[in-house]
Amino acid sequence: MSQTPEPRSVEPKEITRIDETAGPTPAHEHPLHDEQVIESSAGVEQRERVVTGEAGIEHRERIVQDAGADQQINRLRVSQLIWLFFGIVEGLIGLRVLLKAIGANPDNNFAGFVYNAAALFLAPFFGLIGSPSSGNIVLEVPSLIAMLVYALLGWVIVRVISQFFYRPTTRSTSTYDRYPPS
Repeated sequence: MSQTPEPRSVEPKEITRIDETAGPTPAHEHPLHDEQVIESSAGVEQRERVVTGEAGIEHRERIVQDAGADQQINRLRVSQLIWLFFGIVEGLIGLRVLLKAIGANPDNNFAGFVYNAAALFLAPFFGLIGSPSSGNIVLEVPSLIAMLVYALLGWVIVRVISQFFYRPTTRSTSTYDRYPPS
């Protein structure tokens, strides 16, 4: 069983002025700030901030945050980039299938670009099975299989990243004000 290490406390910070551009003010009119940060080696950070105003009103705010949230955001960004890449590949292959199915002229610049760009990703699938054709209209079955394989590959990569780099995060904030007795 792993033991959770004891949290360590960081020195409280006391700030006597909030707005330094407002000019000098007597010290008794400044709200007092007290901030305490407690971090544990488990990646959980707890901050507590207390502000006491001129009328003796105390505002207390406590934030507990798991530092793994940044890692989860980065994992999400990587997953989105992977899906973007595979989405572009799928789009190119799908466009190629459509252009072949309607018999687009391969000498046209746009059709030639799509055919050449998609061919890079289709090379492992050519010769897998035949493609039925009628005149210049072709149904590229290997391209359809490639689309299925690339979608599955993208899904597997994102799932593996999610499993290895997933770290649950928590954040809670509680705020309350204490008013002086009337």
